[in-house]
Amino acid sequence: MSFRPDFPYRLAAIDIDDTLVGPDKQISPQNRAAIDRLQAAGCRVVLASGREHHSMAIYQKRLGLDDFVVANQGALVVHPASGRQLWRRPVEPELAARLLARGRAEGFDVLLATDEGFVASPTSPWVVHDYAQRDGTLRVHARDLDDEVIRAPLKVLWYGQTAEVHAFNRVMTDELAETAEVVVTTAHLLEFNAPDATKAAGVAAVAGHYGIPRAEVVAFGDSHNDVSMLRWAGLGVAMPHALPEAQAAADFIAPDADPEYALAVVIDLLLAGDHVQR
Repeated sequence: MSFRPDFPYRLAAIDIDDTLVGPDKQISPQNRAAIDRLQAAGCRVVLASGREHHSMAIYQKRLGLDDFVVANQGALVVHPASGRQLWRRPVEPELAARLLARGRAEGFDVLLATDEGFVASPTSPWVVHDYAQRDGTLRVHARDLDDEVIRAPLKVLWYGQTAEVHAFNRVMTDELAETAEVVVTTAHLLEFNAPDATKAAGVAAVAGHYGIPRAEVVAFGDSHNDVSMLRWAGLGVAMPHALPEAQAAADFIAPDADPEYALAVVIDLLLAGDHVQR
């Protein structure tokens, strides 16, 4: 396959879970090589995820990248190596405290995202059963959430059963209206961010820092928290296995391919100029 010498995108924002990595949470050789080809075409690559930045830094290192990451759904844009922050939009302590109390009252296990990683109650299954170990990149600290919540966490997470997560997504979206971003990120997680903390805002901060116009940004994603980024980018690309909401927000849906390397397939299509926008 021959690649175009005039690739029109100067910044690529790539989601991690189910975009960069498949179910095994590992970067496939195909995806790693495709990202190298993107960079060789003059396109800067940044990761954009709901993960906290310590976890993202591990994936960034595996790709050989040294740049900003858009972390915690866009609540923080930080350069992991230097600690420099471009953008920070935490949840105000009053709202965070309300969400902590409400989540507990509704029977959810509540976690907070902080600069040090995730914080959970000492009795949380994330601590007792060491759920983070399944991923290998997450940090979960056992602390008193009532003390932590006053420090303006980057986001608040409710962990529970799938049916309750989806039911309360509707309830809390209506209840909070414009005061918070509410998004389902996995079958068991409902997450709350400040109203202007989105992946779109975080990627826009990176693009602005480098003087890259919106039209020259391409974004790749698959889930609810990618919708704003896919809509904002000059070209939004949804994975073939993406949720309907993400596909509806995208300009282009990647062709069917194994989730482990579907990203590589669509990157090579773009590099070859072989795609059609909707």
